[in-house]
Amino acid sequence: MGERFRFLHCADLHIGSGFTGLSRRIPELDGELSRTPFLAWRNTVAVALREKVDFLLIAGDCFDRSAPSLQGRIEFRKGLDSLCRAGIPVFITSGNHDPWPQAWSAAVTLPENVTFFPPGEVKLHRFCKNGSVAATIGGIGHDSLNVLDNLAVRTGEALENAPGVRIALVHANLCGDPHAAPATLAELTALPVDYWALGHVHSRRVLHEKPFVVYSGCVQGKDIHEPGTQGCYVVDCDGFGGLSLTFHPTSVLEFQVVEVDAGASENLDQLLQILLAELEKLGPQDKLLFRLKLIGVTPLDGELRRVDPEELRSFFYEGVRNAFDGVFLEEIVLLTRMPPSDESAVLPADELARAAAEIAEEGVLEKLYDEMRRVHRELPPIRPERFAELRSEGSALLAELLAGKLGLKP
Repeated sequence: MGERFRFLHCADLHIGSGFTGLSRRIPELDGELSRTPFLAWRNTVAVALREKVDFLLIAGDCFDRSAPSLQGRIEFRKGLDSLCRAGIPVFITSGNHDPWPQAWSAAVTLPENVTFFPPGEVKLHRFCKNGSVAATIGGIGHDSLNVLDNLAVRTGEALENAPGVRIALVHANLCGDPHAAPATLAELTALPVDYWALGHVHSRRVLHEKPFVVYSGCVQGKDIHEPGTQGCYVVDCDGFGGLSLTFHPTSVLEFQVVEVDAGASENLDQLLQILLAELEKLGPQDKLLFRLKLIGVTPLDGELRRVDPEELRSFFYEGVRNAFDGVFLEEIVLLTRMPPSDESAVLPADELARAAAEIAEEGVLEKLYDEMRRVHRELPPIRPERFAELRSEGSALLAELLAGKLGLKP
């Protein structure tokens, strides 16, 4: 029987993240937004101390850029110092957003409890407990934003014949991105590793067991595309090679998309009550920022589209703030439509099919909107990811029309 031990696996702290655009849209959150990455890191440290872990792993992207701010580096070190005082070793590898040496200036030193895995060759470090080797941790870092080398396979191969539980600490992409140390799940599961502590993908995922292949996700979501509770994993080893995982939340501000069917609403007050009921279902949140998607066939469609978007957002936001503390409305996406008045108002199926094909083609919406902005200069720019959402939403609506769900006659 080996030694029992416990470690914490986290990644993608992204200290220094700017939450682009949110401060302008929600000024009352401005001061808090800048603090959330720091607070999420403090929460991660608090989990390690509370759970009395034997060591902590950070699988890359501690910082959000290759030239992190001085404040960000100091806040990061404060957490490391707390772990050092508690006698908890920390193992860190660099990621594509915080490559070594660019993001790791010697001006802010790392405490003595930190082992850093630089780029170049895979390094192995043994973790000993009660005089015996409990685990061997292998890792290798990134030296730039674009790494094409398969760092995961190199790390796994280096761990062959290593004593104790074999842990690979790598910032790598198993999801198709060829520019962030790509690898495949099949490659990882074939290597002599017991636990793959991965970073880069911001949603937590246990891709495989025996061996464990785990993305811990980010500790704090950056925008509406990273919804839900974020955090870290505490991993227990039973001394016989058995591993078990427990998720611990660390995020300070959570993002959600709340979808409301406006079909049953005869006026805005009723629609607000439906929204409040949906928010109630989410349960208690310290701070929640949500995007409201209004869907369904409703006679309110015309009014919803005529009113100024900011006035509409203010109406719903005021109702939400009167009912809940710490809940913020980011924006409203209108996907409602009017009930068909008669058969002549329904488009022929062949026209809808052509429209569906056009809207799904990448670049069509972008080109159309650029032309509109040349004529109407007051139109704001649209984020690239929003165009992808619009393509998906428009295609889904046209598919419903073609399927006859909205009264289309074949």
